[in-house]
Amino acid sequence: MRIRDPHTEAEEPYNLVPLTDMVFNLLIFFLCATTFVQIEKDLKVQLPKTTSAFAPLSAPPKQLIINIRKDGTITVAGKDYSLDGLSPVVKSAAESNPEQTVIVRADEQSIMKYFAGVARTCRSAGIKEARIVYLDENGKEN
Repeated sequence: MRIRDPHTEAEEPYNLVPLTDMVFNLLIFFLCATTFVQIEKDLKVQLPKTTSAFAPLSAPPKQLIINIRKDGTITVAGKDYSLDGLSPVVKSAAESNPEQTVIVRADEQSIMKYFAGVARTCRSAGIKEARIVYLDENGKEN
């Protein structure tokens, strides 16, 4: 007959492997089920680069983002606009939010007249602040 020693044959401690598996499965589920807010980026726009260090632009939640491609095409929320067609979009945004800011993403090879036209349209619509975006030496948008 075997004599049991309570010190050497004690119960095993709790097994945490199934608990960690469950936590990781929940984490993966919530990551897959969550939709992430993405800043509108037109991939056809090549932003100009700079070597000086500026403070990064902190983006408020409700900004109007206007992309200007190399050929002068103006894009807002995935739709192409002319300068005349852009005016009602900017005016409605300015009327709905008096503190509306505009982010202009202009291609580095675009002609300055395209940006000037967008800036003039924003100013006439009552936008108080319009910012232009560029890439720093690390490739981050500022």
